[in-house]
Amino acid sequence: MTSITKLFGSYGYNTKLDSFNDEMKFFGKMSILDWCGVAYAGKTEPVSKIVAEMVKEENGVNQARVITSGHNVSARGAALANGATGHALDYDDTHFLFVGHPTSSALPTALALGEELNSSIEELLLAYMTGVEVSTRIGHILGYSHYNAGFHQTATSGSFGSTIVASKLLGLNEDQTINALGIVSTRASGIKSQFGTMGKPYHAGMAASNGIEAAKLSKLGFISRDDGIECDQGFFQTHGWDKKIPPRAIENLGDDFLFPEIKYKFHACCHGLHSFLEALDELKQENNFNPETIEEIEIETNPSWLKVCNIEEPKTGLESKFSYKLTAAMSIYGKDTSNLDTYNDEICFDENMQKMRDKVRVIPNETLSNTQSKISIKDGSSNIKNNHDLSDEIEKNVLETKIVNKSSSLLSKPKSDEISKILNSKENKVSSLVDCLIK
Repeated sequence: MTSITKLFGSYGYNTKLDSFNDEMKFFGKMSILDWCGVAYAGKTEPVSKIVAEMVKEENGVNQARVITSGHNVSARGAALANGATGHALDYDDTHFLFVGHPTSSALPTALALGEELNSSIEELLLAYMTGVEVSTRIGHILGYSHYNAGFHQTATSGSFGSTIVASKLLGLNEDQTINALGIVSTRASGIKSQFGTMGKPYHAGMAASNGIEAAKLSKLGFISRDDGIECDQGFFQTHGWDKKIPPRAIENLGDDFLFPEIKYKFHACCHGLHSFLEALDELKQENNFNPETIEEIEIETNPSWLKVCNIEEPKTGLESKFSYKLTAAMSIYGKDTSNLDTYNDEICFDENMQKMRDKVRVIPNETLSNTQSKISIKDGSSNIKNNHDLSDEIEKNVLETKIVNKSSSLLSKPKSDEISKILNSKENKVSSLVDCLIK
């Protein structure tokens, strides 16, 4: 078998900023801007406050700041807290090859260590882009067999990407970087049974923190296996891997990039719901639906989503983000599914919502990919149908406008503009980016 640990460790060590093409840099900056907005909006979430309070109470050294409060803690503590905050709203980017949320595990590592080491924005961009490319490829190798076995790639694959981020910023040599991946192979964890609870956003923080821990241990001389990912009883073999390595995951490393296939959320809920919500939005533009006359809604989706976002009778705002039935009802009644405030405990018990929710049938369809869905609405004598595929490419100028608008709504336009300016300036330090998220 290809030595995956050495392959990605060597790649992580050898990358330079000019190793990345313009497309990778575009999506890298868009993802950072998108995450900053989502994390800023998520600062008041209970999970954000709880994890921030925990790391504050540990009284670590003053290396980096927690964005919820501005308190100085250890870099590892800041990565843990800020990672959880960035995924608290489940509104951050998603990659369907990675099968998870790459930025929420990699960027908090870069921010925390970047503050500790007084790194430049260029150093952050290099480490971040290298890390998410590695985590995307490892996530692709683990694939849906890993995900369907119950593991959450944001936490597992994400830990490998964050380790590369940390190794770059800490200046590890090639052997140390490979060794750090071996260390984190026994540290990465995260299970899907936590979806719908605070455990899911915590996974992103775990991964971000794991990367710093593994890289710092390696730098101090801690020895692990240099094949910890792929060896007998290694990470792959013990975590639901189907023993297949997709060619794209290891070929053309450093020349072609998989990360730019990243997808962004424009509905504030689980990405598994987005294709049907897009299809429903298109139908609503063409039809004047009366909720009272709708008899039935059928949603067809890939069966893998049924264990992810098919809570039939959600009881909390957080659970509502993982419910085909309730989000369909919200949309039919004109609720803004891009608005964070739409997802609340009260909407779960609204009588109209519950009646519409119970008219929705979710049907598994193995012929659909994980980015596709079909919807059918029976309204009197009419049976209106549509489908949508999230993998359909969006023009870059359209995508940039949508991300900037989303960021501006979550951060405010002046703050969004300031972050964009920081990301495009060689003069700025990472601390200036953290300043924006704390103010």
